Amino acid sequence: MPDILARQALTANQKFRPFAESQRNWRFRRCPYPRGLYTILVRTTGAAGNVFHSVLIGTTEVVQRGETQVGGTDGISPVPQTTPAHQFYASAGDEIDLLIEETAGATPSVMVWANVEPA
Repeated sequence: MPDILARQALTANQKFRPFAESQRNWRFRRCPYPRGLYTILVRTTGAAGNVFHSVLIGTTEVVQRGETQVGGTDGISPVPQTTPAHQFYASAGDEIDLLIEETAGATPSVMVWANVEPA
């Protein structure tokens, strides 16, 4: 099923939307199925409490803003065995927005793996 892998070296206090048109323009940021199951894993090389993320479907927050899993190695994709997976359903045409925020004035990297399957 449609996957996306993303890696970004964040600048100090940067906000990053990896699925946005201005970034990788993931074709499946809008749900292509009548009902889709999304799985998103996010991991950072930064220190605990420095990087936060949230996920919205339109204006509905499905993953509340919280700390991003630390312990990542730059360039290594997150996997379910070491990174909490966020799973949620979306309806046809719903737009998925992943927002990643660096808050400590540091320059960590962040790695993302996302997938959508018909549900």
